[in-house]
Amino acid sequence: MNAVAIIGATFHGNRGAEAMLSATISALEERCPNNLQFNIFSYYPSADQRLISDSRVKIYSAKPAYLVSILLPGSLFYKLFEWLHLGFLRRYLPTSVRALAESKVLLCLAGVSFVDGRIKFLPFNVATLWPALILGVPVVKLAQAMGPFENWLNRLLARLVLSRCFCIFARGERTFSYLQTLQGLSLRVQRADDTAFLFCPEDCISQAYPGLESRLQRLSDSQKAGHLIIGLCPSSVIEKHWRRAGKNYVAWFQSLIHALVTKGYVIALYPNATRGEDMKKLHNNDLPIINTVFLNLEADIRNSVVAFEGSWNVAQIHNIVAACDIHVVSRFHAMIAALNASVPVLVIGWSHKYAEVMDGFGQADMVLDNRMCDLQLVMKNIDRLSSERYARSSCIAKALTKKKESARHQFDHLLVSLDNCL
Repeated sequence: MNAVAIIGATFHGNRGAEAMLSATISALEERCPNNLQFNIFSYYPSADQRLISDSRVKIYSAKPAYLVSILLPGSLFYKLFEWLHLGFLRRYLPTSVRALAESKVLLCLAGVSFVDGRIKFLPFNVATLWPALILGVPVVKLAQAMGPFENWLNRLLARLVLSRCFCIFARGERTFSYLQTLQGLSLRVQRADDTAFLFCPEDCISQAYPGLESRLQRLSDSQKAGHLIIGLCPSSVIEKHWRRAGKNYVAWFQSLIHALVTKGYVIALYPNATRGEDMKKLHNNDLPIINTVFLNLEADIRNSVVAFEGSWNVAQIHNIVAACDIHVVSRFHAMIAALNASVPVLVIGWSHKYAEVMDGFGQADMVLDNRMCDLQLVMKNIDRLSSERYARSSCIAKALTKKKESARHQFDHLLVSLDNCL
């Protein structure tokens, strides 16, 4: 049985990452049935181990401290023992090091990496890949956003690491053009659409959270009563941006809900990143925002809001998304889930990664920069999205087939390029 290592995505926390991870496992299993072991290097190893009982999947730590203190030096020792013809000593190295070394390929599923403006994440971007590069394990960066590379440090590290990757898939045209500015990468870079476009609820292998059906039934009953359902997905990332800028994201979100309910809409308020019920955890966790927003709504407004307060897995999130008529989201993979269901979506984002995907569906006019949008502008776009929803849904559905084919191309190319060693 051959092993595939995967890093940059988790089952716990960001559900978009879970979608990519689940879809990747399914796509590879489809091409190599009953022949693969998946070594997942996770930022949340303990939580992922509790969620997953699939015998094909082994979970190892990819926490920053573990990468630097165990995996990186362990990889150096592994290679040193090989050079010194002391291979028998490798059995004493950590299991994680041996699992990575014995993998046929390392697939990186980071949603974004090597991006100007996210300089503090550069050490992690490097550390996730460097052990595999030391070990001589081919590194493939599956579809993700990268660049721009105007910052000297980002440009230096991106060239250092990316030039050593076996293959790189750019998630959009803008990312592709950014990568072309780095010397020595042109032959390694290809275009591909997001892996999450391949996700189906049947791909999900994590445990479900109880209580979804009753909430979905409320949405169904509201639709039967003639109400339009708007899915709202906030983002703890944008809340952090707003807080730093001295703006109140929660209050703004409450005002948006009030305005929508006043116009007769019913709201599905849902997360796309969850980390259990600990409201102190704000990274990769939208639940504190949802909880605060919902509890502080006026009682009559709250009656028209279905709050999905729970650690839903990615399949459950997709069921919520499919139950809505239109969406307003600030999470990238909530946008992907809406597009995957051919449900029109308005995106309030923070980087080029949103526009380059929406543009491929003819929906770039429904992408707003979170720094420059006010309530009136958002409401205007929602009204337009609502009135055009059937035409937009048809437009999205027509483009979706090509996007799925593009996402599949990554795995077809992977098997051929690695000489079918999987």
